[in-house]
Amino acid sequence: MRSPIATALGLVLALPLALLGLSSMTATNSRAATPEIRLPAPEVEMLPNGLEVIWFQNDKLPLVDLALVLKSGSRDDPAGKSGMTELLAKVLDRGPEIEALGAFHYTAPDEEFFTLGLHGLAPDAPVLLKLLAKMAIHPDLTGPEFNRQHASILDHWSHIGDTGESLVSLAFRRQTTAATPYGRGALVSAEEFRKITPADLVNFHKSQFTPKNASLVIVGRADRVALRPQLLESFGSWTGEAPPRTAKVFSDKRIPPAKTGQVLIVNRPELNQTQVRIGFRAPKFNHPDQYALAVINALFGEYFDSRLNSVIRDKLGLTYAIGSNFSYNRELGIFSIAAATRNVTTGPLIRKVLDALKSLRTAPIGDQEIETAKEYLMGGFPLGTATLGAIASRWTVGHVMGLDPDFLNQFVPKIHALTRIEIEAALKKHFNPDLIYVVVAGDAKQIKASLAGQGGFSSRVVSQKDLF
Repeated sequence: MRSPIATALGLVLALPLALLGLSSMTATNSRAATPEIRLPAPEVEMLPNGLEVIWFQNDKLPLVDLALVLKSGSRDDPAGKSGMTELLAKVLDRGPEIEALGAFHYTAPDEEFFTLGLHGLAPDAPVLLKLLAKMAIHPDLTGPEFNRQHASILDHWSHIGDTGESLVSLAFRRQTTAATPYGRGALVSAEEFRKITPADLVNFHKSQFTPKNASLVIVGRADRVALRPQLLESFGSWTGEAPPRTAKVFSDKRIPPAKTGQVLIVNRPELNQTQVRIGFRAPKFNHPDQYALAVINALFGEYFDSRLNSVIRDKLGLTYAIGSNFSYNRELGIFSIAAATRNVTTGPLIRKVLDALKSLRTAPIGDQEIETAKEYLMGGFPLGTATLGAIASRWTVGHVMGLDPDFLNQFVPKIHALTRIEIEAALKKHFNPDLIYVVVAGDAKQIKASLAGQGGFSSRVVSQKDLF
């Protein structure tokens, strides 16, 4: 079970705009006056040892959520030993003392960050702080749990081919992140992972888990004055500088580089349908056009009546579900489209999606279509920030990614103020990529026959063994 903070911080493998307030549920009228939204801001302090403490206080419920966010992730795994971050998360994620309190614990690693935390009753906050510090600062990384979790991760990855969705997601990620610091992902190969020793894990933890590389987020019924003695006792003696960001660019040599018009096929003959991913590299999350791009994505493939759903699903019947989104790391943005279709209709689906992308950037967008997308985004924002935990999650993600502290309050006004000219300018600038990545997983023989019927496509085939 994950806390609200774990959900936002622990799943930032590719940071969704939804976690930054670009979430969506229902619609309001964007033509009306801009709603005044002022979300509660946290109090932020720095302990003498350099640990940042972020307080989101509220007495409404007798609950407290503690999350320690480390600014290190799998991109910081040592060279030749990928999987270190994933293994550390598994070994740390245990605590019978926590469960005895009726609380729960979580660890959530990704490429940029590592989050671990506790959620429980407010009266137990002093004890929970102590236990969180024990998890983070003084873990047992060399006992039997190391061997158990090491074997568990290898077993999990050995089943990566059980679903086409896992295969296509991994292959698409490997291609789109090639020659970037994110090219390794969470784990490159079993061969690398088997090299990790308990001593390696201890050294990695020591180098990355330092107060100057961390933020402690405290949400809920938490009295700063009453908790301060326990906070200092638990974390005050923790020392260490922030580690240097030394990640180098990486490309998986088993995955061929993408080429224009080429489809990468992960062969899985037993699958009756093909999983499809289409996309391209996009601006980083802090680009000034991010709000215009959010509107473009919404009308193109985010909500049920978007263009992709209306054409590919409803009109042509090529899929049961299709959608698009932007995802972000610090140094990389990716726009992607996801769908599934029968093996024999893979070619037509890819062709029609590429046609839809071309039409999006060449044909005018109707005023009503723009307004609907803006209403969709603005209407969902209040629901996406309805709880203090949701606000804390989104604010903290933006904070550790370097966004303006007031970015949540800026979202609705900025979306509301967007003009057609700004949206079309962003579209022409960012939706005309030099290279579109097309990756599929399914029966290669049937897929290649389907592609041949469309013309203009070449293909490369890899096996699931090439992914792990």
